[in-house]
Amino acid sequence: MSTDQETDKLIRLRKVTQEYDEKKRVIHQMWENMQNFSQGLRNELDDQYWSDHKIGFQDLEAIPEFNQYRFNYKELETLFNVAYIKETLDGYRKLYTEKQDLEKELGFSMARKP
Repeated sequence: MSTDQETDKLIRLRKVTQEYDEKKRVIHQMWENMQNFSQGLRNELDDQYWSDHKIGFQDLEAIPEFNQYRFNYKELETLFNVAYIKETLDGYRKLYTEKQDLEKELGFSMARKP
């Protein structure tokens, strides 16, 4: 492989890794929102927690600052937008595969160790 080709692949790997990391962050945020929403629904059904821990919409009603089940209506629209979720997951999977292929071809990983 020529130096120019290798350089192009390294640049592509860097870009793919950045896009992959961003998609992963978005998916993680979706997961956190889904977890909070499902727990909020559970609290709505459980009379013990209803008064302090019910689901609240920041842009539709006044809710306590301490309530972790506060949602912006737009966040929930995104959370339940199946087309958006599918598009995000498809992009994430495609980037994951491309990243792995480039890493294998170049002989090193862009994985970050904590």
